[in-house]
Amino acid sequence: MDPYLAKARYDAKLIATNVGQDLTAKKPDMITQETSIFNALENLEAMVRGILSGTETIPSCDLPWYHDFARQCWKVKTHYGGGYFCINEIAILKTWWTSRGLDAASLQAIIDECFIIPPA
Repeated sequence: MDPYLAKARYDAKLIATNVGQDLTAKKPDMITQETSIFNALENLEAMVRGILSGTETIPSCDLPWYHDFARQCWKVKTHYGGGYFCINEIAILKTWWTSRGLDAASLQAIIDECFIIPPA
């Protein structure tokens, strides 16, 4: 590829009107995507709240950490979709949070009830 042509294409992408037009065209899809992600995370946090409401041994100051664990698992699941790597990454997260003092049984309950991970 001609380097001058590549530079010209790159420069054309940086023109403010082009950037504005691109963002205007992509805005409805971006809003839809963000709305669906926020709704999914809201449902996830409600599920985690429901799981943790039954356990009385968890201090209230630790509850945000369980929500962080669930969000990290959600991120891994959406990235990998399932399979061997997803299962291993979630197991690593569980070990990581258990080593920081969270209850392993509660973490496993979050994994079992919130995430259906299809095999590879």
